[in-house]
Amino acid sequence: MPKHRESLISAYHNYLVNDMLSPGFFVGDPHSQDDFYFLADIMLPEEAIPPISARLFDRQGLLLLELKRNSLTENPGHCTLETTPGGFRIVCPSDELLLEVNTQKFANGYLTRIKAQLYDGGNILRIEPLHEGVQVHGQACLALEAPFEFHKR
Repeated sequence: MPKHRESLISAYHNYLVNDMLSPGFFVGDPHSQDDFYFLADIMLPEEAIPPISARLFDRQGLLLLELKRNSLTENPGHCTLETTPGGFRIVCPSDELLLEVNTQKFANGYLTRIKAQLYDGGNILRIEPLHEGVQVHGQACLALEAPFEFHKR
């Protein structure tokens, strides 16, 4: 029996995740106060770069950074956010690439490719490269139907 795969496709913008197109997805729990999460949110027509939010850890389980809609809000790992044509990248002080987000414009819309190998606070692999996109592991929503709304803290 074929395995069911959750998918929606946006006419405007999609991410390449688990070899599928998705208008937005998350891994982990974006509502958590302290745990790992990665949110590739729905890109609205007035936006040029898709909004990424995340709480990222190193392999020892130490918090590296918190990112809210492409802006560093916490950065105990002293990472650097660099703007690139079509997106941005985050580099660790050791020059290791932590995350790269690259959006390409086509005649009918946008496609964002993410490059990352991300671990949660327990050193469990949650996101890794897969072909031109990423593969996600563990608790995830692979197809957002509306922009994500954070709970107020």
